[in-house]
Amino acid sequence: MIRLFSCFAIVLFSAVFLFAQNRFEGYNIILDVPETQQGPTCAIRYAPPTASVTIADLNTATPMNIKNCDGSPATLTKSSAMTYNLKPNTSDFKWCFQGEDTKYRISFPGDQYAKTIVYDWIATPDAKTLGEYNVRDFGAAGDGRTDDTVAIQSALAFIATRNGGVLNFPEGDYQVGGAAGFKGLALPSGITIAGVNGIHTGASTNNVVKKNPTRITLTGANRALFRIGECMEKIAFKDIELLGNSQQNTVGVEAVGAYTSTQDVDFDNVAFSTFWRGIYAHGLPQTDLNWQFDYIHINRCRFVFNTDAGLYTNIRNTDWRVENTLFINPPRRNGQNADSMHFERAAGILIDNTMGGGFANALGGTFLDILDSSNVLISHSQTESMTNSLVYNGVNNPYAGDYSGPLTILNSSFGDPIVFMARRTLVSTGNFYGGSTFRADERLRVYSTGDRFCYDGYILGCRGAEKKNFDKATIVFMTGQPDEGQVKGHPTFFGTDVQFGTPVQLPSLAQNALPAGKPNGSLVYCTNCRRSTTPCQAGGSGAPAMMVAGQWSCL
Repeated sequence: MIRLFSCFAIVLFSAVFLFAQNRFEGYNIILDVPETQQGPTCAIRYAPPTASVTIADLNTATPMNIKNCDGSPATLTKSSAMTYNLKPNTSDFKWCFQGEDTKYRISFPGDQYAKTIVYDWIATPDAKTLGEYNVRDFGAAGDGRTDDTVAIQSALAFIATRNGGVLNFPEGDYQVGGAAGFKGLALPSGITIAGVNGIHTGASTNNVVKKNPTRITLTGANRALFRIGECMEKIAFKDIELLGNSQQNTVGVEAVGAYTSTQDVDFDNVAFSTFWRGIYAHGLPQTDLNWQFDYIHINRCRFVFNTDAGLYTNIRNTDWRVENTLFINPPRRNGQNADSMHFERAAGILIDNTMGGGFANALGGTFLDILDSSNVLISHSQTESMTNSLVYNGVNNPYAGDYSGPLTILNSSFGDPIVFMARRTLVSTGNFYGGSTFRADERLRVYSTGDRFCYDGYILGCRGAEKKNFDKATIVFMTGQPDEGQVKGHPTFFGTDVQFGTPVQLPSLAQNALPAGKPNGSLVYCTNCRRSTTPCQAGGSGAPAMMVAGQWSCL
């Protein structure tokens, strides 16, 4: 009797295991970045509940046993041996079904901007693992050969239905973009793309195979790897390499919109390698590029050999932070700007502890190219072997520039040219510059404290060269620099009227100590000079002395 009961229990357990049903639930979610909209249009949209979802079997080794979830009002009908049709709930657009497999392909009609939508949908994970997802569970191979576009796209859509989560990419090379007409993988709010580390391909690592253990590779030209549209927020990338196998109008992450702003995007320890532009944020002509892509944080990233620019934006930007980041630029040549960063309308920009560099025999482009700006702060940064460190209004736009928002450079080192071609207030403190770093006219107004020009006569091309300091800029205030070896110093300079609120103490010298050769207008107090004598004569009780026509005149 005991043996019979044991056999019955085994058979019953096997039957339950064989016919166990997984739960699949979601929405007719469209994840797509449009460009032709004439009003606010988010990158996440929903197909109407009248749109029927087709469920297709991905595993022909098992029967296609599909049924409605308990209590679901969705309508489920079998359309063939390998497919079912499902209509979502009309009240909340949600659908739910049960099946024996762990994954099914679902498809449904898109909207006026997107064609047929196709996802490989996984069963709802165990509650203990919700929020963390593995891209391989959605079918990604990561073998460097298989096109993983649908798998990654499916993972992004699945996470979008749960209002965000972390999408982990284990070690592998994930190929994206093989299909015709591919524009880029649209990112939803709340997504984190996570890899293993931020080493770029070709880096001098201790591994014989010089590539990132986790990278996503864009195949083909004239497309982006990832895209961010309107209405999105809280998107993050970390510890991964994004790689382009073509530099013909390819982009690592493209942000594009016209109406509703997108904000709060983080890039941490990400390598952007061999694209046309690493990050490209731009507005659409419907609103004259007046779209905001705000609160962007780029930290510990590398931009490697991106032919036009590592970072390029032509929209109205506020609160961008670029920190602890390296730009390795290709050579500048015709058709290849090789810039590090390009901002057309910049406000609230911080660039800190960041470097841009090319090679001694193959100079990169411009480290920071700005058309117009409000407050911009550059601190603890430097360039090496670049065509320019900074160019402001290089296109000579007559409307660019004003004096309200300063551009501040703090504790940085720039020997490559800094070019200003517009009105702007420059606040410069504690920097190292070369003798002819600046190329500016009187429209630039400078407030300089503690800056050093030609701080060593043997480097930065300063030996025997004439120092231009801030070139032809209007100096409002500049602290002096004493003579140092072969490097000629300069006095502290006030470029505007000076008003003192308290008495001024002049240097006090005896008549025989009055220095010769001082510029006309120099002023001291002579302790033993007689008043109204020219040249100053001793034997008096003291008088102010001024250098006039090459001699000291006591007043």
